[in-house]
Amino acid sequence: MYKEYSPCNLLSPYIDKYWEFKGNPEYGMRINILPDGCTDFIFTLGEATQAVDSTLRLQPYRAYFIGPMHTYSELVAYTETVHMLGVRFLPCGLSRFIRLPLHELTNLRIGADEVTGFFDASFAERLCEESCFRDRIKIIEELFIKSLYKQDMSADPQIAFAVEQINRHQGKLSVQSLMNDICLCQRQFERRFKMDTGYTPKIYSRIMKFKNAVDLLRNNACDNLLSTAIHAGYYDVPHLSREIKSLSGSTPYSFISRPTSAEEATLTYVEA
Repeated sequence: MYKEYSPCNLLSPYIDKYWEFKGNPEYGMRINILPDGCTDFIFTLGEATQAVDSTLRLQPYRAYFIGPMHTYSELVAYTETVHMLGVRFLPCGLSRFIRLPLHELTNLRIGADEVTGFFDASFAERLCEESCFRDRIKIIEELFIKSLYKQDMSADPQIAFAVEQINRHQGKLSVQSLMNDICLCQRQFERRFKMDTGYTPKIYSRIMKFKNAVDLLRNNACDNLLSTAIHAGYYDVPHLSREIKSLSGSTPYSFISRPTSAEEATLTYVEA
């Protein structure tokens, strides 16, 4: 039902994955989608799941923008069939193509035409005309590759470096250490970081620490929950459990019990 595909080499510094969610879910099935520090454009190639906490109802054959999420989003399927295609941008990746104040768009779902002229009303319909997922991705990649050569924009190098360091240290690096490395005062650092990622450095680090903890749980990388908590940078098991519950809506045990095949391990959708 859910599949991911990697971008071409030219776009891989900016785009994390393309994904497709297609199938016949049970009516009323609820799914939790986890925060990952990324932003998405979603194309509804048919019916779509709906966010429980949003007044925006996704319509078929439209394009939408999903801002950076601070916590999980609960989705529900009210239709017999679902078909959605997404482009997930890495943190700072979107700024290579579009300048957006991402801190103003956190936890929002809005029409793609409200943030960019890339996707007009006919773009999703054009994708629907293609029968093969790969051909749809080709259309999207041609658009972004053309933009690479037309526009000379790039992410703030200091913020891109800070994001890379947070990712490398799995959210366990102190904000003070980051500020020392890039020679910015706290006010400047937070303002510029929020502009390019939609998060404060502290919240982004929290999400990366959570993401690492979920990976450890799914891969059964540690012998027990205490070991997982320590390896992930939490004080103890209650601290780990609170963070997992707050950011995913689930318990740590729910991730341990899930399948860990190559396909399942990439899912950001978690059944509630």
